[in-house]
Amino acid sequence: MPPRKASAEEATARSRRTQQERREETRRRLLDATIGVLVEQGYARLTTVEVARRAGVSQGAIFTHFETKAELLVAAVEHLFPRLIQDYLAGYGGLPSGRDRIGAAVEMLWAVFERPEMLAAVELYVAARTEPEFQAALATVEGPHRNNLVRVARGLFPEAAEHPDFEAVVELIIDAVQGGAIARVARPHHPALRRMRQVLIRFVHRSFTRHRRQSRAQS
Repeated sequence: MPPRKASAEEATARSRRTQQERREETRRRLLDATIGVLVEQGYARLTTVEVARRAGVSQGAIFTHFETKAELLVAAVEHLFPRLIQDYLAGYGGLPSGRDRIGAAVEMLWAVFERPEMLAAVELYVAARTEPEFQAALATVEGPHRNNLVRVARGLFPEAAEHPDFEAVVELIIDAVQGGAIARVARPHHPALRRMRQVLIRFVHRSFTRHRRQSRAQS
């Protein structure tokens, strides 16, 4: 039997899917290119011309996906964060048995904030200080991202998640590590940075260990 010809409806649906796939691919290339330019040239020197060149599209194509440069930058950060979390979880899942999980989690988070693309994201947060519209746009990403980080932490440490201040401790860890990332820009090899990391790990251990002891005593 000869192959059945596609109906007009099927052909239209296939064309729409193909167009959507092309659009999504172009958007992904633009976001990856934006992150690349941020890493190599920084926020101040980033131009949509260079982003378009790296993505292999016209500059006008950027503004069919994003209304403003700020929207492009915020979307790039939103695109980056899940990738970093995925890499973090993959590394955590590969830890050998018997390893200090809390210590490893803090050390690995510190390593994430040492990655060039994460430092580029931090640079955007600093730049937003004097740009209210940019700041507001970043806030729409930062809130859900922080909530996602807390959710991930609860999944990794279900016993510690019973601590009444668990969310605040997680937020404190993130802010401390982010502050360390900014400090490393000015003094990358200062011994105080390693001591900060060690103190942070001890603090987290004490916080959650004390709670576990109190819970057992009350049970």
